Amino acid sequence: MKNYGLEKFADMHVHLSNLDFLTVESCLDLLCTQGITDITLQSLTYRAICYNLSVLYWKNHYKKANVSAYGMIHNMPNDIYNEIPFEDQAKHLLELGCDGIKLMFDPNTRKILGHGINDLRYDKMFAYLQSNNVPLCIHLNDPDYMWEERELTEEEIKRNWGYFRQGYLSKQQIYDEMFEVLDKYPNLKIVFSHFFFLSVDIKQAQSVLDKYPNVCYDLTPNSSMFVDFSKNIDEWREFFIKNQNRIVFGTDCNDIKVFNAELIYMVKEALSHDKSEFVMPCYSREVIRGLNLPKQALENICYYNYKRILPTVKPVNQEKFVKALNRVYQDCQKTGDKFYQDGAEWAKACLDRLNG
Repeated sequence: MKNYGLEKFADMHVHLSNLDFLTVESCLDLLCTQGITDITLQSLTYRAICYNLSVLYWKNHYKKANVSAYGMIHNMPNDIYNEIPFEDQAKHLLELGCDGIKLMFDPNTRKILGHGINDLRYDKMFAYLQSNNVPLCIHLNDPDYMWEERELTEEEIKRNWGYFRQGYLSKQQIYDEMFEVLDKYPNLKIVFSHFFFLSVDIKQAQSVLDKYPNVCYDLTPNSSMFVDFSKNIDEWREFFIKNQNRIVFGTDCNDIKVFNAELIYMVKEALSHDKSEFVMPCYSREVIRGLNLPKQALENICYYNYKRILPTVKPVNQEKFVKALNRVYQDCQKTGDKFYQDGAEWAKACLDRLNG
């Protein structure tokens, strides 16, 4: 495996979409074979009611890499826990052993919620996270092309893309909601996923970093991000070198994708390859060019920035974790919804594993 002159890689952005234990372990093993030494597992509670507990379980039990966990609040309209104040949810996640908080505010989630990240119900949570220097990872917005009016593919319709349709805010409106939060809580420690979807606008990308000194971007790719960089590779190279302490390695690998190795390779190559063209190994498979970053910038982006954001990883509180597992199991059993029944089955299986 090409090591790019580096000994360690820290991936800020990994998901566990499948709750099957063997599948998850196989995914994590693959990341390790690709040179990933430190992994942050980010929860997505709208995909599984027990997702927070899953990332904590693997943080506690996977020993081949240094694993941290970001928990996610339950805020979706149909979630059985969404009436618990968000600040209380965040405190509980941190007490269980989470190292940070994950939030999703893509345009479709924003539409479903009916409110923005600047809604007053999040204020106490942000105040608490800021005062305790708790890091956040936030997916806010999506690529520009999702607002371009066109005939949608079956996959786009399935995923509720096509934000030119009625009911969706503009990209700038969603940014403005986030900037309102940042202006109110300027010391929030935030990593914005997918380069904050600013790969088409180098001036705004720089402006955000200049105005908000605690903001970083991660490099979790989408089908257009590295294509956008390649269109103006010299200027973006200067940007990456200048801001090498504000950019974090990330892949968006998960245990459903069959191209995790290609994803990791693509992000590494995009950072280190020279300006000659090469084909993206996944997603759009377009021709892109590398940033050819110097070693110091590579080390900061691929490892040291992650460690600055998460200098220590705290232990999972096993007693509280087991108590939370039992609660989720009992609460999910009471519903007739398959979404919650799947949660109950996973919680029971997890309890069985812990009991030997």
